[in-house]
Amino acid sequence: MRLAMLSALTGLLVACEGRVVAPGGGDGTAAGIGGTGAGAGGGDEITPVEVILPELPFAGSRAPRLSHVEYENTARDLLGSATTLGLSSAFTPDTTSSTFTNNGADLVVTATQWGDYQTAAEELARRATLNTAALTAAAGGTLPADDAALVAALGRRAFRRALTNEEQASLMTLFGRGPTYYSTQTARLAGARLVLEALLQSPHFLYRVELSSGAGPNVSLNAYELANRLSYGLWQSMPDTALLAAAADGSLLDAAAYSAQVTRMLGDARTGASIQVFHAQLLDQAKYADITRSTTLFPEFSVELRESMRQEQVRFIDAVAIAGNGGIRQLLTEKAAYVDRRLAAVYGLPGTFNDTYQRVALTDGKRGGLLTQVGFLALNASSTESDPIHRGVFVNHKVLCAPLPAPPNMVPPLPRGDPNVPKTLRQRITEFTGAGTCGAGCHSTMINPAGFAFEHYDALGRWRDTDNNLPVDARDSYVFGRERKSYNGGVEMQNVMAEDRMTHDCYARHWLEFLAGRGYAPSDKGLIQRVGKSSLADDLAVRDVLRTLVESEPFKTRAGDM
Repeated sequence: MRLAMLSALTGLLVACEGRVVAPGGGDGTAAGIGGTGAGAGGGDEITPVEVILPELPFAGSRAPRLSHVEYENTARDLLGSATTLGLSSAFTPDTTSSTFTNNGADLVVTATQWGDYQTAAEELARRATLNTAALTAAAGGTLPADDAALVAALGRRAFRRALTNEEQASLMTLFGRGPTYYSTQTARLAGARLVLEALLQSPHFLYRVELSSGAGPNVSLNAYELANRLSYGLWQSMPDTALLAAAADGSLLDAAAYSAQVTRMLGDARTGASIQVFHAQLLDQAKYADITRSTTLFPEFSVELRESMRQEQVRFIDAVAIAGNGGIRQLLTEKAAYVDRRLAAVYGLPGTFNDTYQRVALTDGKRGGLLTQVGFLALNASSTESDPIHRGVFVNHKVLCAPLPAPPNMVPPLPRGDPNVPKTLRQRITEFTGAGTCGAGCHSTMINPAGFAFEHYDALGRWRDTDNNLPVDARDSYVFGRERKSYNGGVEMQNVMAEDRMTHDCYARHWLEFLAGRGYAPSDKGLIQRVGKSSLADDLAVRDVLRTLVESEPFKTRAGDM
């Protein structure tokens, strides 16, 4: 009933098209915080004195749009469904310029997507009013006897805050018109259906609006805004009944009560699901479906192997970071694989395997940690070669947050090897980008040293001792901050990174971006510094990193209106 809603609730449907952002954000890097930065100049063995930086309020949009993942999770929880409904599969896909798909600066509503939201709102409202049980779930588990109380309950859950008097009055008018449009339903179900259609097309549902205001450098979020920031950070979904109740009575603003809610939410399965989503996006799992290899060169390869790669990574993260309550140190050093028969063949594991996944302890020193898994190695390789450049870029960007400059335009391809003068891929790359070449600045000091550590793994991620019939050399060193550290192979490099502050700062930075739903901002440095330092010193689990971030003052505030 779109025309009825548009005429009755114009005030609820304002500003849905276009980008809604507040000043803030900006580019920068966490590398270098606390004296940890890649590729620092001379004096490699000098450790600088750490300068403690202030922790500043969160920058970013005051009205980020729900990502498609957040929309699906919100619709699921709003209706009390056991699973997501898949309505966003028909939406215009979300695109992002950053690591994570919930970056509010990238999420807009086009004219086409506005139509998608209308269609989805009507379907959700229909499902929520199929019967009294469905409406009870949509109202939060208790069905108010009074119609005004029902409208207030539906509005509070859809908007994730209490309705204003004007919104309540407008929605009650619409509620009374329900039987006109849905005459086959009871008057109450028809009214609720029309109200829900309007609520679910409003910017107050589609966006996470922060209306609190104030002068000065920082503004504290009100209780409902804090509940939303917390639930979408940890769960990528709306606040549940308990969190909304704590926002409604104001108790959420008490530090002890807030901490108790954080503890409860960290133990919820939805936090585990968010930990999986975070790592899936950080590690580019969606790109596994694009991996192709010649079965002549790589007889172990199959289309099914790509899903096996992804499944291993999911199971590894679940075992180490979710069920095992580990952190970035364990993710980089855990000596275990989760394999079916396809992966076991690539790993060269002895024994009998089938289509189920088994945990296998890795004891030969050749593998261990996320970056020696077949999935990571195959994804960051070409169709025929190991591609240490792409592997090195990934490590610099995603593991170390090193400030690589953009590549120059018109970079020529790596020259083909001369069949009469056998060389390893490492030798060819070094001649093309190493010391004394135009690539010396970044390649020889940052990209190549990180990528060469993984040269024992071919384009499919198989172990190899030779390349082009010559011995593989996986030894190198990298300047972490101002300290050069050496390693031999991918396992050793991961061990080094697991014990370096630069890695822990970077991991904290990525989590801050994910929780905040935006890219990195220079104002984040102080908080990243504290969390990274604690992560390294105290061996923080992922949930401990999350707790530290969401209980920080920056998380509870935003930059003021200056």
